[in-house]
Amino acid sequence: MRRFARRVLRWYPPSFRARYGDELDELVDSLPGSARTTADLLWGAVRAWVRPVFPGADGLRRRLLASVSTTWIAWCAGFLVAPAANKALLDPPGAGAGMTVRILLYCGLGLFTVGWLLALAAAIFLLIRAVLPVTRSRAWFALKPLLPAVVLGVIEAAVMLALVLMSQSNAVAETPTIASAVLIGWLVGLAAFLGCLGIGAAVSLQRLEIGASTLQLPALLAVPLALVLATMSVCDIAAVILAGDAALFGSVVPVIVVLAVAGTASVAALTSSARGIPAIRHA
Repeated sequence: MRRFARRVLRWYPPSFRARYGDELDELVDSLPGSARTTADLLWGAVRAWVRPVFPGADGLRRRLLASVSTTWIAWCAGFLVAPAANKALLDPPGAGAGMTVRILLYCGLGLFTVGWLLALAAAIFLLIRAVLPVTRSRAWFALKPLLPAVVLGVIEAAVMLALVLMSQSNAVAETPTIASAVLIGWLVGLAAFLGCLGIGAAVSLQRLEIGASTLQLPALLAVPLALVLATMSVCDIAAVILAGDAALFGSVVPVIVVLAVAGTASVAALTSSARGIPAIRHA
């Protein structure tokens, strides 16, 4: 049980471990290795993620970094709600896909585009200000967390090309089982790619040790990006509720999962970006 308790300590936020890691290690050694101790540590980890504290002289920079990283991960987790809702309700159009539902879906797609423009603007700024100097100095350690996303991105692009070629050559109709298996594999790979892209970029930002002044603009862009994600999620959730007949792959379960992930991601992005606003003003 004590070994598991030590593993739980790794689940605390990096900023919390940097400040209180040694004290937590001593605390675990002094307490009995019981289920109650482990449960208390788990609850402490949840609270540390929900209400992070950034003390010390470096607290301002770490607060901005947390807002940028959390909002980016939330966007990677939740932006698929727009294309998923459109696929579920309009391909083919269901009986409940009336004018109001279509307007909500089109608004979601518009916000989808705006969100990616905001995310790309922040990414390009960080690329110029933080990533390019690292590549010139060949300090590849900071960029290694992005490697899984790059590899999966290449694989996903190749599989997508194969699917397009299969559809043009009527191979989908001739071998529907193989085509379905390839499509499912592509979707699983897409989820893995987005996970690696979100977490990998956040870890790279942590390793780059970017200054507060450089993080100010990305943190500022994180605020409208979080609002876009939340509004897009609300539009698509409302469209699904109003239509009442959404389904992906013949089931409503994938739709519910996508909506739940988008809703949770929206709350996380709004909370983290809002907490970064005071730090933006003082950066």
